[in-house]
Amino acid sequence: MMLSACATNKNLQPDQPARASGGGFDLADTNHDGKLSRDETSDFLVNEIFNSRDANHDGRLTAKEWADDDSGRLADFKKRDANHDGVVTKQEAITYGRAHGIANKVLKEADKNHDGMLSREEVKAYYASREGRPD
Repeated sequence: MMLSACATNKNLQPDQPARASGGGFDLADTNHDGKLSRDETSDFLVNEIFNSRDANHDGRLTAKEWADDDSGRLADFKKRDANHDGVVTKQEAITYGRAHGIANKVLKEADKNHDGMLSREEVKAYYASREGRPD
């Protein structure tokens, strides 16, 4: 399921090196303030999942790319296809992710000081609590 992939995506961890395809706290921190907002967190996670599924790298996901013949994922695809044209654009995925995505859950669980942002330390602690210390 996509949500579980997002929840365990190690690329958001501060210790992960930035890659050209995305990864690391610094890439997610688009305004470079040292903290991740809900939208920055959501956009990063959506982009990671979207890019991993976009087999032909055209910036559009078909039902086949999203679900790969898994009928259980088709309902999730349809939720993201806002204009019902049979394709999910990156913008549709980002819009859906901001409203309904896993970042809301991550922020709720990881934001220990309740400031609505995630610090590097909070992200490290969140991953450590879910999967153990990063290598």
